[in-house]
Amino acid sequence: EVLKLKEVLLKTREGLYEKSRERKAEGMYEISRDDLADEADLASVETAQDVGMKLAEHDRHKLNLVEKALKKIEANDGSYGLCEGTGEPIGYRRLEVQPWVLYSLRYQEELERGRRA
Repeated sequence: EVLKLKEVLLKTREGLYEKSRERKAEGMYEISRDDLADEADLASVETAQDVGMKLAEHDRHKLNLVEKALKKIEANDGSYGLCEGTGEPIGYRRLEVQPWVLYSLRYQEELERGRRA
């Protein structure tokens, strides 16, 4: 079962690296103000760049989680699949959906409730 999750993590990591390479290639073609017809074009480009930066940030965070999960699997010390907040098992069904999660569903919900308070 862990080998199946490891394979998903490796594919996810490769996908994130590929997206990063694509973004870098797209970023090589900077658009200058002179290339834009009007302020609306400029606003559209700036909005797209902001969205791109947020997506890149999200992907970097996810990549860090994937790398951490892979290191836990490689350590082979039983730490993979345990909640970092409680030490309890995360649950295989949750790991099947997101094999990079750090917390059990119960603990994750507690964290989110605490953030809203």
